[in-house]
Amino acid sequence: MNYVADTPRLEIFRVAGIPVKVDITFALVPLFLFGTLEQSPLVFSVLVAGVFLSVLLHEFGHATLARLFSVPVGEILVGGFYGYARMLKPPPSKLANIIILFAGPLTNGLIFLLCWNALGRPEIGFNGRFGPIDPAPWLEGSPWKLQAVWTLTSINLAMLVFNLLPAFPLDGGRIYRDMLGAMLPEAAALRTIAFLGVIVGLWSAYIGFRISLVMLLIGAQIAIINWSILKAPRDGENN
Repeated sequence: MNYVADTPRLEIFRVAGIPVKVDITFALVPLFLFGTLEQSPLVFSVLVAGVFLSVLLHEFGHATLARLFSVPVGEILVGGFYGYARMLKPPPSKLANIIILFAGPLTNGLIFLLCWNALGRPEIGFNGRFGPIDPAPWLEGSPWKLQAVWTLTSINLAMLVFNLLPAFPLDGGRIYRDMLGAMLPEAAALRTIAFLGVIVGLWSAYIGFRISLVMLLIGAQIAIINWSILKAPRDGENN
């Protein structure tokens, strides 16, 4: 997910010459994971670091593919369950843009596969829950490692699926907009995804109302962003 917010941010280091910054919304991550303190402060700390790395690697996936297409990257921002890789110029084509956008979620997919394999490749139900696990030897006898890997598996699976949903400003929204733009006028493609984005946002907010305040806020924000895009006047329309 890419979203630029006007929030305080701090550069913490550089990766391959690209400044990596964290903004104040990252404080939402410890709040979301606060319940893991009941398990262990160590699990809590590892998970906060794991979420940071998951978002960072997602954005670094975008940045790596962007550079392969000769698109310079100005910075990477890590926020509360979202990130942003700022491109300094547009990709050379829509196909290049789609490939760059896919790189982020697919990076989370690779992290998920690594963690899932460490858990013994358990079955995954439609509700997102895992079946019985057969952990790797390095996880056996270490409940805190098992808890951390299990949670990071779930988080990266959620990031993979969520970021490919048809809604702005998610990667999926822009991917499907460019795909539809090859068959429809750009304005029609934009509004089609924005309409679907309102539905995705409301659905996410409803799920969040039942399970997570953070999910509720993210869903509401997505619905508002897509509604604004849907209702914005276009060239040739009356204001």
